[in-house]
Amino acid sequence: MFGSFQIARPYGIPLKLHWTLVLFLPYIALRLTRGMGIDSTFWGWVVALGLFLSVALHEFGHALVARGRGYPVRDIVLTPIGGVAFLSRIPRNPNDELIIAIAGPLVSVALWIGFLLLAPLISSLNMPNFAMSVLFLGYINASLVIFNLLPCFPMDGGRIFRAWQSKRVGRLKATQRAVTLGKFFATLFAIVGIFYNLFLVIIAFMMWQMAAAEYRVVQMQERPRQNPFSGFVDPLSIFRGQPPPPVHNRRKLLMLKSARRPTKSERRAQRTETPVMR
Repeated sequence: MFGSFQIARPYGIPLKLHWTLVLFLPYIALRLTRGMGIDSTFWGWVVALGLFLSVALHEFGHALVARGRGYPVRDIVLTPIGGVAFLSRIPRNPNDELIIAIAGPLVSVALWIGFLLLAPLISSLNMPNFAMSVLFLGYINASLVIFNLLPCFPMDGGRIFRAWQSKRVGRLKATQRAVTLGKFFATLFAIVGIFYNLFLVIIAFMMWQMAAAEYRVVQMQERPRQNPFSGFVDPLSIFRGQPPPPVHNRRKLLMLKSARRPTKSERRAQRTETPVMR
């Protein structure tokens, strides 16, 4: 993705940060500090970094499963609205897409349970701020699971929904339905964001753009392959006695012309050897 830079390469997969994440990270840390009700912004930064570490693990869940099923992973990019695992080719098999899409939310569920179990243990060690931060990360991962399972693009739920629908109505129609749901939720988030949180408006805009882009890509993939010159007529045909056949039949015509014509004796032998039904 343009504007991103690599920070690590776990499992041989480049992990990159988009420059907008660096720009928005202080704002996210401040919002998290206020949400936890803690005076020190240090813990806001801890939770912000833990949040994007959770997002990175979520995306590696997608990436490792995809690579295991034969889909090479180009890189993973973290942005202010989440992460994206870029595959070298889009899975067109519904079963592959379903398994790859559900791997990320399963990682988030594991993190959600793990943080909720860890918070009481830390609290028993008389570290209330640290325990609150870990508990908050558990709640954040729970919200990530719910948000990502919305049945619309570009969420994981949209890909699960498309994989399920593709077996019934085809991939293009299934994509269209998921994209329509994506635009509906994007509009809903934008309306709510105008009154409560402008950051939701940014998320809504990105959802709309990514959903529309997904549909264009699938539309090009599913379009039947056609000869771009089919139906064209040779412009020099006006100087000939009759117009030539369309270009898509030209190859067949050349094959017929190149075939050797039988001699008179061969034609006479064919007539005498061919049985006639009376």
